[in-house]
Amino acid sequence: MLSLLEKQMELLERKLFDLENRIEDQTMQLNDVATMGLMITSLLDIEKVLSAMMDMATRMVGGEVGCIMLLENGLLQTKISWGLDDRVIKSIKMENEVDIATWTFQTGETIVINEFPEEATHGGLINAIISVPLATQERQLGVLIVVNKATGGGFTDEDKNAVETLVRFAAVSIENANLMKERLERQKLEQELVVARQVQQALLPSNAEAFEHASIAAAYLPAGQVGGDYYDIIRLSPHEFVIIVGDVSNKGMPAALMMTAVRSVFRMEAGKNVEIDQMITDLNAFLCDQVLKTENMFISLAYAYFNLRMMTCTYVNAGHLAPIHFHKKTNEITVWKTGGTVLGQFPSYVYQSESVPMETGDRVLFYTDGITECEDSGGQMYMRERLNKFVLANAEREPEEFITMLTQEVDDFKGDPNKPQSDDITTLLIEIK
Repeated sequence: MLSLLEKQMELLERKLFDLENRIEDQTMQLNDVATMGLMITSLLDIEKVLSAMMDMATRMVGGEVGCIMLLENGLLQTKISWGLDDRVIKSIKMENEVDIATWTFQTGETIVINEFPEEATHGGLINAIISVPLATQERQLGVLIVVNKATGGGFTDEDKNAVETLVRFAAVSIENANLMKERLERQKLEQELVVARQVQQALLPSNAEAFEHASIAAAYLPAGQVGGDYYDIIRLSPHEFVIIVGDVSNKGMPAALMMTAVRSVFRMEAGKNVEIDQMITDLNAFLCDQVLKTENMFISLAYAYFNLRMMTCTYVNAGHLAPIHFHKKTNEITVWKTGGTVLGQFPSYVYQSESVPMETGDRVLFYTDGITECEDSGGQMYMRERLNKFVLANAEREPEEFITMLTQEVDDFKGDPNKPQSDDITTLLIEIK
């Protein structure tokens, strides 16, 4: 018969054996987690990361089904589901009737439930659940949920620790995948901007045209890599030409494509015997129907046809800043407002034109809001009144010099040389010789 001491020694040996087995099992589990974690962190495709994580988590704890939810647009969205319906998860309520996924996300704590009341709304489908927050040190990303042990019973502390360790690896991998996705999207955008800039540069005149009785100078300074301003000089004959200055309400490739469409129409129609008010009306209908599909995209422009044999200019101002006409004889200025609203928003709108007599020495300045809306350090805008004074004060300057001085004037007004240019700047000056 075993003595009391021998029984205690036998019990102690059994406990030691069980402890060694548990340590060995946990060591193997941790090694498996580390191996799985290394594999997960090597993935850069977020769909593959989520699929691998779901597979590893369910196998690691012997789970039956599960899902992964990520935060998108302020809401937890199911990104991968293995046999687990959203409605079942939402039926498991914590405090204040908050579902278990939202509760886990908000508290940042792992939830393990191994017993449910018989009257539970999920109808006995769930007898055990583990819900783990998916997060980095900087932010919460989502939630991983595994439901039911395939062998029955509940989830253990070892299961909890293993899944939490796996999720930490996965969170890093998801962040890496997101960063890679953002980098690829940024590269795509940069490539798009390069193409858009090439398109835009191809649309702008390479130099000012020479005409018998006019001198033209222009400058274009985009605020970014690709701007929304547009100007063109279309030569019809030695004494006839068209000036167009516009501003697209968008940037990048959409703006470049829109300018391409506008330029193509003008280049085809400018030399035809078509009234320009009708031309602009038709262009607006075309843009509304074929080109522009969003409410926040439109174009303002000033279109002016000069006939220096007749010494007239016929123009349409489609919602653009009014060109400034300097009259040499009276040393006064007037502005060209006749036309209508911006292009691309009102398909049935009918535009009006106006003919203005021109005289030797007269000047017309076309510009965009990068001039008048330039702000100084105090938030004050340059405004058209200041521009009017500049036009009058520098009426004797040669067009090239005038444009250079105006650009410098606006830059000086801005003040801080390190302050970025807030909008594109386009200026074009015509002097009647």
